[in-house]
Amino acid sequence: MNLLSSYRSLLFVLFLGLNVVVSFVLLSNNAVIIHGKKSPSSSISAQNNRQETTVHLDSQLDDEKVASLFAWVSRAFAGEPEYNNLMLAVAAIFGNLPKTSAPVQMAESALKLLPPEEKPIGDELSIEERESNSLGAMGAAQWTGQFKTRPHSLLELKNITHIDDWVKTLPRGCKRTIKRALVQNFTVTTKSILGDQPAPHSSLAHFRCVVAHEVRLLSNMYGEEAFFDALAEGVSRYVGTTRMTGDIREYRNATNGNIIAIAHEVRKGKTVRGQWFYATDEAAKNYVWFHSVYSLIERSLEADGVTCVDLGPSGSDAFTELKSRYGFKSYDDWTIVADYSGDFWYNGNYRRGSSRDGRRFGWF
Repeated sequence: MNLLSSYRSLLFVLFLGLNVVVSFVLLSNNAVIIHGKKSPSSSISAQNNRQETTVHLDSQLDDEKVASLFAWVSRAFAGEPEYNNLMLAVAAIFGNLPKTSAPVQMAESALKLLPPEEKPIGDELSIEERESNSLGAMGAAQWTGQFKTRPHSLLELKNITHIDDWVKTLPRGCKRTIKRALVQNFTVTTKSILGDQPAPHSSLAHFRCVVAHEVRLLSNMYGEEAFFDALAEGVSRYVGTTRMTGDIREYRNATNGNIIAIAHEVRKGKTVRGQWFYATDEAAKNYVWFHSVYSLIERSLEADGVTCVDLGPSGSDAFTELKSRYGFKSYDDWTIVADYSGDFWYNGNYRRGSSRDGRRFGWF
């Protein structure tokens, strides 16, 4: 499957405020054609001043490029419309445009305003907005009777009272993996997402985790051609997770303190949802996802009234199979098992009146 094919038929247009209109068409050979022309408001004929430039793109990810991409995205979120074009960012940051070109100058200007590595800069949404933003990803369309969503991987907490009871049910290889995950060199901190504040994971350090995760995942599935699609997916998922509610489990390298992974969890009713998980290459090699699953089950068993752990739908059959080896069964009619009716929970307490159950809530 070629993920870039959808881009080839699209035209990305940006009005730069300099009487110039710039548009892009992404090609299959890691190149982007830039069409530039004077806007109709200019006194010079647009047709007689048309320019075309082919920019070759370097599909290599490094810390500096991720920081530059975050700086660009941050300006767009700050309300600067000239930055509201991801393809222009790709051309400026990953392309071979001259340093004097307008897109590169924009990238450099954004980089000068780059916030500190771990400063949250996300939107200060109310708790009600965050809860509403979470429902779609949680699969609320199915439990509210709107439409059927993808199958979810669930672990019913029946006949399990302690985490060791769950570990005993696992195949020998899975037990060894969990054992390794519990002795790795990382620390874990829980941070709640609060209303009227930026999400605690809306920083450059967390953005690095999301982008690295998506690039690794899609490149492994579809090859190098998926790189630029993965960048777009990473930006989209970063925006999504930082606009939702719940708790963040923040993983850091215990030696240097760097953030290496984030696990985003939400509890509603009697179900705890492992909503999102994003990890750097380092975390992927150190069993962090397996630790996050172990910890999620352990804390759900200790919580009052939780009957199900939901790891949601999977992006591939292989990931569904991986979840199944750890006791998570895939259900088409998953709302029979996962009971999401009831309020959202925070720090062991439910927020009264936050259920948002039923068709009367226009969450979608």
